[in-house]
Amino acid sequence: MTNGDYRQIEAYKNVIDWLNGRCRAFTDHTRQRQVTADWSNGKVATTGISYLGTMSNGLATTGVDGLEVIIAEAGISSWYNYYRENGLVTSPGGYPGEDFDSLAELTYSRNLLGGDYLHHNAAHQADLDRVKKELDRASGDYNQFWHDRNYLLHADRVKAEVVFTHGSQDWNVKPLHVFNMFQALPANIKKHLFYHNGAHVYLNNWQSIDFRESMNALLSKKLLSYASSYELPTVIWQDNTGEQSWTSLDDFGNQTSQRTFLLGDGEKVIQNRYETKDYERYGKAYPTFLSDLYQDKAQQVTIDLPIKEDLHLNGKARLHLRLHSSTNKGLLSAQLLELGSKKYLQPYPAVLSVRTMDNGRYHMLDNLTELPFKEAGQRVITKGYLNLQNRHDLLQVEAVTPGEWMDFDFDLQPTIYKLEKGATLRLVLYTTDFEITVRDQTDYQLTIDLAQSSLHLPEMTEAR
Repeated sequence: MTNGDYRQIEAYKNVIDWLNGRCRAFTDHTRQRQVTADWSNGKVATTGISYLGTMSNGLATTGVDGLEVIIAEAGISSWYNYYRENGLVTSPGGYPGEDFDSLAELTYSRNLLGGDYLHHNAAHQADLDRVKKELDRASGDYNQFWHDRNYLLHADRVKAEVVFTHGSQDWNVKPLHVFNMFQALPANIKKHLFYHNGAHVYLNNWQSIDFRESMNALLSKKLLSYASSYELPTVIWQDNTGEQSWTSLDDFGNQTSQRTFLLGDGEKVIQNRYETKDYERYGKAYPTFLSDLYQDKAQQVTIDLPIKEDLHLNGKARLHLRLHSSTNKGLLSAQLLELGSKKYLQPYPAVLSVRTMDNGRYHMLDNLTELPFKEAGQRVITKGYLNLQNRHDLLQVEAVTPGEWMDFDFDLQPTIYKLEKGATLRLVLYTTDFEITVRDQTDYQLTIDLAQSSLHLPEMTEAR
């Protein structure tokens, strides 16, 4: 199975080699009629969202000559971080229970034709069985299967100019993917990030930013050698405090200041096992669970923290926790919310005008869209999931001794978010997440020592 590994990436690289005269191509499998790319100037860009953005990330790490620009939109940088997190088996947001083998089955196009199906399906099914064993759904550990699909290991080879787009509310391909790739790129290349407040979505037809023409200017310069002084900022961030507002920033992460919040006094307990009726209700519809969680109605510890001065979060929120488990394991989930009824940017674009933009997707008229700025009770800022057996390191499995206190740091998903003076920051700690984690019904408790626990937020002190 080549999904996501460098054998699949090689197929994309071969096309660029062909466009540059370094590789042969034929009209069909008989290899009797060769096709040459004598029309090509050898300069190539790739673009696309999700899987295509992922392939762009992987392709760039080959350092292939001729690849001038990648536009990686919501792309994966390490497949482990898509289907696993901190030693846990997790699902991409919106697809509870999905794992790598599900995607491999979905993208196996040779089964679409009857002849190919008859010739290849038996071998494909055997390959799927092998993949199911290698991905190791039983433990959630990082192993050779995931190592072979980690593009971050070769990010130092990237030579192309890189454009990323990613959403702060993308819980499918989570923000960690773009953050890690952004940080891993060589210092000498040009890199740019459009960081918006949407989910797993395109932004080519938004009213607030002309992304399509920005890319047209860049590609005309890089691929057609048009004389131009056009340069993109390093980070183009959509301000979450208002509608249709963008600003440029110097970096994603790497802040030198932080704001610390103490979590309180005493001890609080999280019960993992739910009553059967609640477990079944949440299992049938995870949005019901999330609604209860945000309203402090699930099995959770909720801590509200007042924001006394404006705070511009940029990077990974870090929890320092002291807790113990009543059994020899433990799953910990955490979310940070801005709490309070007011207007927030919503994660999915709404149509402002139907079919009014020319040259849209598939060269058709496209809708003009924008993220709505609407009243809501809260806004998710970031979240994270942790196997307590991996509390200090992904590659280190540690025992969880019942009743024994554990001290550790827990990084949540990186993001950029502005909290204004007077806002309320809500921290929610819980175990099973019915959308993301395995739905564990083991009867155990986590006890948190609030007096020895704290939250640390990397803070921008200046923004352009």
